Amino acid sequence: MSNRDLKRIALLLPNTDTILETDLQISLPSNIIIHTARMQLDEVGKEAEKRMVDEELPRAVSALKHITNFDGAVFGCTSASAVYGEEGLSRISRELEDGLDCPATNAFSAVLSEIRYFKARRIGLLTPYTSEVNKFFTETLDRFGISCGACHGLGISDDTRIARVEPQEIMEAAKQLEHELKKQDLLLLSCTNLRAAEIRNAIGKMLELPVITSNQAIINWILSAV
Repeated sequence: MSNRDLKRIALLLPNTDTILETDLQISLPSNIIIHTARMQLDEVGKEAEKRMVDEELPRAVSALKHITNFDGAVFGCTSASAVYGEEGLSRISRELEDGLDCPATNAFSAVLSEIRYFKARRIGLLTPYTSEVNKFFTETLDRFGISCGACHGLGISDDTRIARVEPQEIMEAAKQLEHELKKQDLLLLSCTNLRAAEIRNAIGKMLELPVITSNQAIINWILSAV
């Protein structure tokens, strides 16, 4: 494979996130190369995520700037993408586009594209987040006309703990909400550091619903960008 055949993606993600890179490596074709810059995230919470967007994101963009020509760039944290609401989504993507001179997205916007693909207006939401994070996350969804008819978070603020949530724990959470989830248009399993890809198909079969994950949404965006 020659250098001309390679497609290069800039990935900016929390320093504690290990699952997104794993899913990308498993799922993307070998000619797509991921170049990563990590951003300090003290916890999965509103103020810590604002600090990451305000302080760490510019540093990560600067670290990747000019090292190569990128075909796309991704801000790889779903909840932090939404922490400043609708304006923040545009701000994050614009900062990547301007700084790295390529098309860019953030995890929340990638998820939003998937929700729109299914023409869903009322969704189920399962996350590892605390109620504080779920609150601003669902408020941002609401700004785009998407309501959450069933919502559950595992209450975890330690991102390394999120990565250790077993797929079966996600399945059990879905089973507990099965009756309410089946009334929705689809189910979103949110968080790039959650092992949702491993259980997505099984949950979809149980609920007879489309199931979206943050990482699959990012994968689909990358494939469309290159």
